[in-house]
Amino acid sequence: MLVHPHRVAQFSAWANARLHASCNSLTAASLEKGRGAFFDSILGTLNHILLVDLLYRERLEGRPGKFVSLAQILHDELSDLTAAQAVSDAYYLDFTHDLDEDKLNSLVGFHTLMDEPEYWEVSYEIYFSNLFQHQVHHRGQAHNMLSQAGIDPPSIGFIEFEVEQGERLVRRKS
Repeated sequence: MLVHPHRVAQFSAWANARLHASCNSLTAASLEKGRGAFFDSILGTLNHILLVDLLYRERLEGRPGKFVSLAQILHDELSDLTAAQAVSDAYYLDFTHDLDEDKLNSLVGFHTLMDEPEYWEVSYEIYFSNLFQHQVHHRGQAHNMLSQAGIDPPSIGFIEFEVEQGERLVRRKS
């Protein structure tokens, strides 16, 4: 992994908070409106992000999965969903904080959620890369749906995060 999982967890928490904050101005009806995304609505997509975060946590903790569908709505109210996402983000910030190279190269095992489940083992590095890429993918969908709802979506790119965190930006005229 080019960027340590802890830094990506920091980015994800930042991007999730910005995205959720942008949703605050929407009505419940607008959040629930079907917009043709994988998980239909903004609320459905944000719930899916949290659900997969929780699923990955269950696997890390060796607990059996409790979800019946990847489209399951965990929270009907945005405020409850935002609070739950912040708790999940804090978990991953804590979990990834002290991951060293040996741990990143060690294996985590889990059963897939495919129609015919399989047992897989992957390195923690791949596991976290997949988790955070999953978030990016679905945040992009929610970002697009905010535009459809008439909201100017926030910048949620990694470079914007790094610049906001103090990373030096060099600009040159072409």
